[in-house]
Amino acid sequence: MTHPPLGNLHPFVSAIAEHNLPALSFLNPQFTDLAAWREAARAKALELLRYAPPPAPLDPRVIEVVDKGDYVREKVTFASAPSSRVPAYVLVPKKLAAPAPAVVALHDHGGYYVHGKEKLVEVERESPHLVAYRQSGYGGRAFAGELARRGYVVIVIDAFYWGERRLDLQQAPPELVKEMQRRAQFKTGVPGVNETYSLLEELVMRHIVAAGATWMGILSHDDRTSVDYLTSRPEVDRERIGCVGLSMGGMRTNWLFGTDPRIKAAVTVGWMTDWCELMPEHIGRHSWAQYVPGLTGWLELSDVAAMGMPGALMVQQCAQDALFPLEGMQRTCARLEALYAKAGLRERFACRFYDVPHQFNVEMQEEAFAWLDRWLK
Repeated sequence: MTHPPLGNLHPFVSAIAEHNLPALSFLNPQFTDLAAWREAARAKALELLRYAPPPAPLDPRVIEVVDKGDYVREKVTFASAPSSRVPAYVLVPKKLAAPAPAVVALHDHGGYYVHGKEKLVEVERESPHLVAYRQSGYGGRAFAGELARRGYVVIVIDAFYWGERRLDLQQAPPELVKEMQRRAQFKTGVPGVNETYSLLEELVMRHIVAAGATWMGILSHDDRTSVDYLTSRPEVDRERIGCVGLSMGGMRTNWLFGTDPRIKAAVTVGWMTDWCELMPEHIGRHSWAQYVPGLTGWLELSDVAAMGMPGALMVQQCAQDALFPLEGMQRTCARLEALYAKAGLRERFACRFYDVPHQFNVEMQEEAFAWLDRWLK
């Protein structure tokens, strides 16, 4: 006999979940006008994200420019809030038919914090750990470069707590870092640093919530600011912007697509399962960064993505993914199909299952890029 992770507390928590059904779902019969529903749902979603910093000028700065043959890689920074600057790579095709379509490429979590944007962008003198990570998760491809070769202007930022925006362990309390390293069993090098950051996630989340925000709110705001930056560039066609990401990048895709009407097409990979489908066995397998307190009483994750309608959405699922129950993935895709069907937009939704573990391999990438081509070119 198997027991749920919360044991005797599970019935109590399940009763709470059963009471908190998504009151703002477009599938509820009282909602018939897509535009009116979308306005109300987005307003509630942004409220629940709890992060709306004072406006700040983008103040973009170019740090470096590197010729990569088919495209130019720029390293830039821009402000997403008065107290925050975001580092990014922007890939600009050389043979550009301006104004060109653009894609926001969103990196994953993966328990790998040392690198963020570099997971998706080819750089010089790459760490063997980065090369191995990209091989296991992305078929060896830095796929942002593939999109640039297809004629897209591509932006990839470091998400908060990853890459250049990770916690500086030299400035953290030494006793705290020492304890986290002890719990990481003294792993050395990149694996040890990543394990230490993983153990510190809960502490970071506690501070963010105590400050009155959510981690997902910070991620989503910065991703929308990436779109602000793209639309400021003369090479970019403002009417042809898409987004794509794996895992936490897929979750970021869901929120960016749902909350920013400038995104016209999206591909979410390996993170499209409603929260109700993750209980009880799978909830503990996901990062603190992805929880939004109070969300499910108003909207499920599929509802958040559906806020992107009439934009085109492809969901790619990994049938062997240990992070999600297969039946839960299937039910959530069916729910999204019903959402699009109710809006009369069935042809703008696609769901694909691949018989692989958690990844975004080359075959999946090619189908994702074809989807973006279909709606953005």
